[in-house]
Amino acid sequence: MKQRWFSGVAAFGSAALIFGAAALAQPTSSGASVVAQATGTASSVVTGTASVGATGTAGTTGTVGTTATATGAVTGTVSPTSIPVPTSVISSNLYVAGGGPFAYANPAFQSTWDRTDHPVQQGQVSRTFFWGPGPNTPGLFEQYNESPLGNKLRLVQYFDKSRMELNDPNAKQDQPFFVTNGLLTVDLISGQVQVGEKDFTKYRNACIPMSGDLGDTFAPTYFAFQKVSVSSDRVDTHPAADRTGQKVIETIDRNGVTGTDPSKANLTGTDLVHFDASVKHNIPRVFWDFLNASGPVHDASHKLVTQQLINPWFFASGLPISEAYWTKATIKGKVTDVLIQAFERRALTYVPTNPTGFQVEMANIGQHYFDWRYRNGGFCPNEPVTTPTPPIPAGTTTPVATGTAGTPVATSTAVVTGTVVNGTPVATGTAVSTNTAAPSVTVAVNTAVASPTEKPTVTHVPSIVPEP
Repeated sequence: MKQRWFSGVAAFGSAALIFGAAALAQPTSSGASVVAQATGTASSVVTGTASVGATGTAGTTGTVGTTATATGAVTGTVSPTSIPVPTSVISSNLYVAGGGPFAYANPAFQSTWDRTDHPVQQGQVSRTFFWGPGPNTPGLFEQYNESPLGNKLRLVQYFDKSRMELNDPNAKQDQPFFVTNGLLTVDLISGQVQVGEKDFTKYRNACIPMSGDLGDTFAPTYFAFQKVSVSSDRVDTHPAADRTGQKVIETIDRNGVTGTDPSKANLTGTDLVHFDASVKHNIPRVFWDFLNASGPVHDASHKLVTQQLINPWFFASGLPISEAYWTKATIKGKVTDVLIQAFERRALTYVPTNPTGFQVEMANIGQHYFDWRYRNGGFCPNEPVTTPTPPIPAGTTTPVATGTAGTPVATSTAVVTGTVVNGTPVATGTAVSTNTAAPSVTVAVNTAVASPTEKPTVTHVPSIVPEP
């Protein structure tokens, strides 16, 4: 059985943006049956060991001031029947689902969004967003070991449908991968966070529905898709045969149990029309037409012109990492039939009952990923609930790493707000960056890197210390 290992190579890993997609902003939902316990309120100044978002001991050249406030840190475990929803408080200064009052973190991010989504926002065209109504966050710094700046960080910004990334700010801005698009689907299904082109941190499983309203109990979770897609080591162990011409009748439930529903063969657009031999997965007509569609976009002068929306077709989505499956999801409170397929960077959904222009959409994976990584969203049943590392605002300065691998070193004062857990300051709320602190973390390195035409076989990703 051939296997394919997914990594985020800059040349192909990350898609360079010609588009975006938007869906309804996820509303606040109660329904998580968890033990919420604020472990106390305190104020302390740490001059020794501190947690700054990386594994190992954080040495500081100044002091790290930690003001602890009870922000609803959750301890305990999620019950088997619960519907885990985000429990960590993130300030509206850092995150607003559905687009907030945030400036674009880089002019290239804005021009990428503007091309496909500004015409939608202005009402010039009726179709789904490709990114979202606007940025969900300000610019943030996230670990990227290959940063040419030497700080192991890159600038990112989250949207409903994706995360824009700036891997090399010194690269030519007219090259197609100047702005890239993260492998969020692979991260969520595998339970790993990619921190470099070949470096990964084991995080946790993502029991977040891939489609539907927040708290949906019908749609498959990203974790469940391990049974039909990439596994916990990012290896795709579920290649398919070329089924061009056949109809999609396969089904999947919330837990990844598959079956068939022959009645779905009667639906238009479900015939398989493209087989990608490099990854051994089929794409149905409705998704293939969507990925290759042309339509009105803004050119560089903001004039409305007709062009291919995504060029090449895999720039935004990446290649498929599963077959397409029928499932059910709660959409606007109604249980609905949905066709869903996982791609490296996005998940595509087809709802036949939606109006034209909105039948095929990209899932809100930018929301899902941010909730999972920063807001304690999507804990699986019986998993211990931990405190996530808060996002790092980019601010107006450039972080510079001065430490060695495995030893994060702050070069000035870092101020965070969070919750003191068992006497140890752990940030769970809003991080206010007034410094140039940058974590430098030791991670395992694989030598296999996947490109559009290469299929290295990797049987195991070395164990690495979990990200806090």
